[in-house]
Amino acid sequence: MQEKPLLYDPLFETPPDTVIRDTPERGFFGKAVVKKTVFILVLSLFVGVSIWMSFSSLTKDRFRFAETEEGWRLEEFNAGKTDAVLVIDRVCSEDGSVVSDDPVSAVREYALCGNEYTSYILIGKDVKTVSNTAFYSCTSLQAVLVDPENPYYCSDAGVLYRQEDGKKVELILCPQKNYLYRAMLTLGEEPPADAEEAGALAKRCEALKEKSDKWMESRQGDKDPEERGSLTAAEVSALADALSYAVAPGVMRIGEMAFSENKALFSVTIPEGVVEFASMSFFKCSELRSLLLPDSAGTIGSDAFSYCAKLPEIYIPANVETIGHHAFFGCDGAEQVEMACAEENAPDCGQNWLPQRRKFFMKNVPVVYNAERRGD
Repeated sequence: MQEKPLLYDPLFETPPDTVIRDTPERGFFGKAVVKKTVFILVLSLFVGVSIWMSFSSLTKDRFRFAETEEGWRLEEFNAGKTDAVLVIDRVCSEDGSVVSDDPVSAVREYALCGNEYTSYILIGKDVKTVSNTAFYSCTSLQAVLVDPENPYYCSDAGVLYRQEDGKKVELILCPQKNYLYRAMLTLGEEPPADAEEAGALAKRCEALKEKSDKWMESRQGDKDPEERGSLTAAEVSALADALSYAVAPGVMRIGEMAFSENKALFSVTIPEGVVEFASMSFFKCSELRSLLLPDSAGTIGSDAFSYCAKLPEIYIPANVETIGHHAFFGCDGAEQVEMACAEENAPDCGQNWLPQRRKFFMKNVPVVYNAERRGD
């Protein structure tokens, strides 16, 4: 029986014409030599830009300042492995030496974003403005310390606050490794007075972290803490206490990204008087298990508590008027959201603000209205 011929045989396929030829109907730009020239120029430009961008990323200045109408502003700081301490006080050169008597008065947004080496930031008395996002994702940061003579900012156990008339009004940043600094204070350490003392304390904090890594992993994994190893009983107690934080009385606002991605934050106490939780204020606090919004709360920003997956309950006080998009998205530990208000008085809510739970498919958790705060 004769086999049927193949409808398509790649062995006999005519290869595509890859030669650049003249296209007479396109005039001058249809000439092969012109098309080749344009192609080479575009390719050369692309390669040149790629090389320039790669070179620029490898040769960033360590410090970058800009002079503004308000004074000198720290635009960017690119830390190296030896930059455990950063002093923001005067304009300095690449080696850190002061080059101007004019003070630094501001720190730009994202100026230290992604810094993985700096443990301590010392802010001088003349700094008037620090962007809420200036120190975002500084993964090794233990404390921000402010000169006591600074009238605009202050530090409380390494946590940065904005102040007015000597009173704390806004929490700017609780550093990701602040629990180590607070534990050391509990163990009797004194706050460092200068950069040298801060550098020495950073090393002692790092030693405590290495000793406590397994203990911390047990706590984060919801397991009974393992043998404390070389940790003393006093160190275990200090570390356990440092996993909780109480916001200072009088604060009215929790700033953008203030606690963002803090994986050593298990419990936060929020005082009455806090009106606003800004966007991403508790974003990805993956170990947060206890936080009660005060009755004074009025605004919950976008992504304020998103991906706080271990929060067991969410209670929205009656005064809340606005809830931003994705405010509680990813809070998978909550089975429902309880609102103090009636349904007809529900806040203005953004897209996907609710947590979702998987049954047959992802579905928003239910909202219970006219709820009473548990424990009251």
